[in-house]
Amino acid sequence: MMKTIKTLTMTLLFVLQMTACNAGDKVITSNDLPAAAQTFISKYFGGKQMSLVKKDKEGMKTHFDVMFADGTKLEFDNKGEWRDIEAKKDGVPAELVPAEISSYVSQNYPGQRILQIDRTRTRYEVDLSNGLELKFNKRFKLVGIDN
Repeated sequence: MMKTIKTLTMTLLFVLQMTACNAGDKVITSNDLPAAAQTFISKYFGGKQMSLVKKDKEGMKTHFDVMFADGTKLEFDNKGEWRDIEAKKDGVPAELVPAEISSYVSQNYPGQRILQIDRTRTRYEVDLSNGLELKFNKRFKLVGIDN
C-alpha cells in the first residue's frame, strides 16, 4: 500500500513538473502570429499545410513555433523574425540562406543540402545533409564544425 502511494505521488509530481515546464506554451492560430511571420510563411512556405502553431513564453521572452504536416518547423521571435528553420525533407529554401554561407557550403561540401539554419544576433548554425553542423559568426566566418 505504501509503495503504491509513493508511486502515485512520484507520478503526480512528474506530471506537475511537466505541466509547469510547458505552462508557457499556448496553441494559437496562424492569424495570431506577428504580421512579419505571416508574411514570411506566405512567401516561402505558402504551399505547405500547417499542423500546429504555438506561442511560447519563457520568462520575459516570447517566441512562436510553426509546424507543418511534412515535418518542416519554423521558429520566430516576438517580432515575427525567423530564428530557426528546419526543413529536413526538402531542405531550407536557398533564398533564406545568406549568400556567404551558401557559397561556403557549395565550395566545401558539394552536393550537400542545408536541412536546418538557426540564427541569433551573434551567429548562424547550419545542419547539412551529411550530418555536419557548421557554425558561423555574424560576419559569416566559419568558427566551428560539429558532427
